[in-house]
Amino acid sequence: MRKTVIAAAAFALLLAALPAAALNTYLDGPNPAMWLSDPEGDDGDSGIEQGDTVEGATGSAKVNDAGALIKVKATGLEPGHTYTMWVVYFNDASLCVDGCNGADLVAAGGGALWGAGTLGSAQGTGTFVARLPDGAGADLVGTPPPPPFVFAAYEAGPNNEFHVVIRSHGPKIPGLVYEQLHTATGGCETFVGPAPEQIGDFPVPAAEGECGDIQLYVFK
Repeated sequence: MRKTVIAAAAFALLLAALPAAALNTYLDGPNPAMWLSDPEGDDGDSGIEQGDTVEGATGSAKVNDAGALIKVKATGLEPGHTYTMWVVYFNDASLCVDGCNGADLVAAGGGALWGAGTLGSAQGTGTFVARLPDGAGADLVGTPPPPPFVFAAYEAGPNNEFHVVIRSHGPKIPGLVYEQLHTATGGCETFVGPAPEQIGDFPVPAAEGECGDIQLYVFK
Protein backbone atom coordinates (compact mmCIF):
# COMPACT_ATOMS: atom_id res chain seq x y z
CA MET A 1 0.00 0.00 0.00
CA ARG A 2 2.82 2.37 0.94
CA LYS A 3 4.54 1.67 -2.40
CA THR A 4 1.32 2.45 -4.24
CA VAL A 5 1.00 5.82 -2.44
CA ILE A 6 4.64 6.68 -3.22
CA ALA A 7 4.20 5.73 -6.89
CA ALA A 8 1.03 7.84 -7.13
CA ALA A 9 2.78 10.79 -5.53
CA ALA A 10 5.73 10.46 -7.92
CA PHE A 11 3.36 10.35 -10.91
CA ALA A 12 1.60 13.49 -9.67
CA LEU A 13 4.95 15.28 -9.37
CA LEU A 14 5.85 14.20 -12.90
CA LEU A 15 2.59 15.61 -14.25
CA ALA A 16 3.16 18.86 -12.38
CA ALA A 17 6.59 19.18 -13.98
CA LEU A 18 5.26 18.84 -17.52
CA PRO A 19 4.64 22.13 -19.38
CA ALA A 20 1.04 23.14 -19.98
CA ALA A 21 -0.27 22.54 -23.49
CA ALA A 22 0.73 25.54 -25.60
CA LEU A 23 -0.48 27.02 -28.84
CA ASN A 24 1.84 26.69 -31.81
CA THR A 25 3.59 30.06 -32.05
CA TYR A 26 5.46 31.63 -34.97
CA LEU A 27 7.43 34.87 -34.68
CA ASP A 28 9.04 37.31 -37.10
CA GLY A 29 10.81 40.48 -36.11
CA PRO A 30 11.85 42.97 -35.14
CA ASN A 31 11.99 43.94 -38.82
CA PRO A 32 12.73 47.34 -40.36
CA ALA A 33 10.40 49.39 -42.53
CA MET A 34 10.96 50.71 -46.03
CA TRP A 35 9.86 54.02 -47.50
CA LEU A 36 7.11 53.86 -50.12
CA SER A 37 7.29 57.64 -50.50
CA ASP A 38 10.22 60.05 -50.49
CA PRO A 39 10.07 62.11 -47.27
CA GLU A 40 12.08 64.88 -48.96
CA GLY A 41 9.97 65.05 -52.12
CA ASP A 42 11.39 65.88 -55.56
CA ASP A 43 13.68 68.62 -54.32
CA GLY A 44 14.99 66.89 -51.21
CA ASP A 45 18.70 66.52 -50.56
CA SER A 46 18.68 63.77 -47.91
CA GLY A 47 19.37 61.03 -50.44
CA ILE A 48 16.39 59.03 -49.16
CA GLU A 49 14.50 57.26 -51.92
CA GLN A 50 11.61 54.85 -52.29
CA GLY A 51 12.70 51.44 -50.96
CA ASP A 52 15.21 52.82 -48.47
CA THR A 53 15.06 51.74 -44.82
CA VAL A 54 13.13 54.00 -42.45
CA GLU A 55 15.63 54.90 -39.76
CA GLY A 56 14.57 53.70 -36.31
CA ALA A 57 11.29 52.09 -37.42
CA THR A 58 10.68 48.49 -36.35
CA GLY A 59 7.85 45.98 -36.27
CA SER A 60 7.11 42.38 -35.34
CA ALA A 61 4.46 39.74 -35.94
CA LYS A 62 3.45 36.91 -33.65
CA VAL A 63 1.12 34.19 -34.91
CA ASN A 64 -0.43 31.32 -33.01
CA ASP A 65 -3.46 29.11 -33.53
CA ALA A 66 -5.73 31.86 -32.20
CA GLY A 67 -4.59 34.59 -34.57
CA ALA A 68 -1.94 37.24 -35.22
CA LEU A 69 -0.57 40.13 -33.18
CA ILE A 70 1.30 42.77 -35.17
CA LYS A 71 3.14 45.64 -33.52
CA VAL A 72 4.80 48.53 -35.33
CA LYS A 73 6.76 51.49 -34.01
CA ALA A 74 6.92 53.94 -36.89
CA THR A 75 9.30 56.88 -37.20
CA GLY A 76 9.50 59.70 -39.72
CA LEU A 77 5.88 60.75 -39.17
CA GLU A 78 4.59 64.32 -39.15
CA PRO A 79 3.61 65.49 -35.65
CA GLY A 80 -0.16 65.76 -35.31
CA HIS A 81 -0.90 64.16 -38.68
CA THR A 82 -3.31 61.23 -38.98
CA TYR A 83 -2.28 57.70 -39.94
CA THR A 84 -3.82 54.29 -40.46
CA MET A 85 -2.15 50.88 -40.55
CA TRP A 86 -3.44 48.32 -43.04
CA VAL A 87 -2.61 44.63 -42.78
CA VAL A 88 -2.42 42.82 -46.11
CA TYR A 89 -2.34 39.11 -45.25
CA PHE A 90 -1.56 36.02 -47.30
CA ASN A 91 -2.83 32.84 -45.65
CA ASP A 92 -0.43 30.53 -47.48
CA ALA A 93 2.61 32.32 -48.86
CA SER A 94 3.87 29.06 -50.39
CA LEU A 95 1.22 29.56 -53.08
CA CYS A 96 2.62 32.95 -54.14
CA VAL A 97 4.58 33.20 -57.40
CA ASP A 98 8.00 34.89 -57.16
CA GLY A 99 7.16 36.37 -53.77
CA CYS A 100 3.81 37.59 -52.52
CA ASN A 101 2.16 40.67 -53.96
CA GLY A 102 -1.34 41.85 -54.73
CA ALA A 103 -1.74 39.47 -57.65
CA ASP A 104 -1.31 36.50 -55.28
CA LEU A 105 -4.09 37.41 -52.85
CA VAL A 106 -6.65 35.17 -54.53
CA ALA A 107 -4.41 32.09 -54.95
CA ALA A 108 -2.80 32.39 -51.50
CA GLY A 109 -6.05 33.41 -49.82
CA GLY A 110 -5.91 36.86 -48.32
CA GLY A 111 -7.16 40.38 -47.99
CA ALA A 112 -6.48 43.79 -46.49
CA LEU A 113 -7.89 44.77 -43.10
CA TRP A 114 -7.67 47.88 -40.94
CA GLY A 115 -5.17 47.31 -38.16
CA ALA A 116 -4.92 50.55 -36.20
CA GLY A 117 -4.88 54.32 -36.40
CA THR A 118 -2.90 56.97 -34.56
CA LEU A 119 -1.61 60.52 -34.61
CA GLY A 120 2.05 61.33 -35.18
CA SER A 121 3.67 62.27 -31.88
CA ALA A 122 5.66 65.44 -31.25
CA GLN A 123 8.77 63.33 -31.92
CA GLY A 124 7.42 62.07 -35.24
CA THR A 125 6.73 58.54 -34.01
CA GLY A 126 3.63 56.37 -33.83
CA THR A 127 2.81 53.01 -32.29
CA PHE A 128 0.33 50.72 -34.05
CA VAL A 129 -0.99 47.43 -32.67
CA ALA A 130 -3.21 45.13 -34.75
CA ARG A 131 -4.91 41.95 -33.58
CA LEU A 132 -6.26 39.58 -36.23
CA PRO A 133 -8.16 36.67 -34.72
CA ASP A 134 -8.36 33.49 -36.76
CA GLY A 135 -11.30 33.96 -39.11
CA ALA A 136 -10.99 37.75 -39.26
CA GLY A 137 -12.61 39.22 -42.36
CA ALA A 138 -15.13 36.41 -42.81
CA ASP A 139 -17.93 38.97 -42.92
CA LEU A 140 -16.14 40.91 -45.68
CA VAL A 141 -15.42 38.09 -48.15
CA GLY A 142 -16.19 39.36 -51.62
CA THR A 143 -15.75 43.03 -50.72
CA PRO A 144 -13.72 44.70 -53.49
CA PRO A 145 -10.91 47.28 -53.05
CA PRO A 146 -10.29 49.87 -51.69
CA PRO A 147 -9.62 48.36 -48.26
CA PRO A 148 -10.95 46.75 -46.33
CA PHE A 149 -11.31 43.98 -48.92
CA VAL A 150 -11.19 40.21 -48.48
CA PHE A 151 -10.80 37.30 -50.88
CA ALA A 152 -10.56 34.76 -48.06
CA ALA A 153 -10.94 35.11 -44.28
CA TYR A 154 -7.71 35.14 -42.31
CA GLU A 155 -6.40 31.68 -41.37
CA ALA A 156 -3.67 31.73 -38.75
CA GLY A 157 -0.79 29.39 -39.59
CA PRO A 158 2.93 28.92 -40.18
CA ASN A 159 2.75 29.96 -43.85
CA ASN A 160 1.25 33.38 -43.15
CA GLU A 161 2.83 36.47 -44.68
CA PHE A 162 1.91 40.06 -43.83
CA HIS A 163 2.57 43.28 -45.74
CA VAL A 164 1.80 46.09 -43.31
CA VAL A 165 1.25 49.52 -44.86
CA ILE A 166 1.24 52.86 -43.06
CA ARG A 167 -1.05 55.34 -44.81
CA SER A 168 -0.91 59.07 -44.16
CA HIS A 169 -4.18 60.98 -44.12
CA GLY A 170 -2.49 64.35 -43.66
CA PRO A 171 -3.26 66.97 -41.01
CA LYS A 172 -6.30 66.58 -38.76
CA ILE A 173 -9.49 67.87 -40.35
CA PRO A 174 -12.14 69.03 -37.85
CA GLY A 175 -15.11 66.68 -37.92
CA LEU A 176 -13.24 64.00 -39.88
CA VAL A 177 -10.55 62.83 -37.46
CA TYR A 178 -12.32 59.56 -36.65
CA GLU A 179 -12.59 58.71 -40.35
CA GLN A 180 -8.95 59.71 -40.87
CA LEU A 181 -7.90 57.17 -38.21
CA HIS A 182 -10.29 54.32 -39.07
CA THR A 183 -10.97 54.27 -42.83
CA ALA A 184 -8.88 54.00 -45.99
CA THR A 185 -10.11 57.23 -47.53
CA GLY A 186 -10.95 59.37 -44.50
CA GLY A 187 -10.06 63.00 -45.25
CA CYS A 188 -8.64 62.07 -48.67
CA GLU A 189 -9.24 64.28 -51.68
CA THR A 190 -5.99 63.52 -53.50
CA PHE A 191 -3.66 60.54 -53.33
CA VAL A 192 -0.04 61.61 -53.72
CA GLY A 193 1.61 58.35 -52.65
CA PRO A 194 2.32 55.37 -54.92
CA ALA A 195 -0.21 52.87 -56.09
CA PRO A 196 0.68 49.26 -55.17
CA GLU A 197 4.02 48.19 -56.72
CA GLN A 198 4.40 51.59 -58.39
CA ILE A 199 7.97 52.91 -58.57
CA GLY A 200 8.85 56.59 -58.60
CA ASP A 201 9.51 59.70 -56.55
CA PHE A 202 6.35 60.25 -54.52
CA PRO A 203 6.19 62.96 -51.85
CA VAL A 204 4.81 62.29 -48.39
CA PRO A 205 1.31 63.80 -47.98
CA ALA A 206 1.63 67.21 -46.37
CA ALA A 207 -1.45 69.33 -47.09
CA GLU A 208 -5.01 68.89 -45.85
CA GLY A 209 -6.84 66.42 -48.06
CA GLU A 210 -3.66 64.69 -49.28
CA CYS A 211 -3.23 60.96 -48.57
CA GLY A 212 -0.74 58.30 -49.51
CA ASP A 213 0.95 55.08 -48.45
CA ILE A 214 4.30 56.00 -46.97
CA GLN A 215 5.87 52.96 -45.25
CA LEU A 216 5.89 49.18 -45.59
CA TYR A 217 6.75 46.36 -43.14
CA VAL A 218 6.95 42.72 -44.25
CA PHE A 219 6.62 39.72 -41.92
CA LYS A 220 6.83 36.09 -43.01
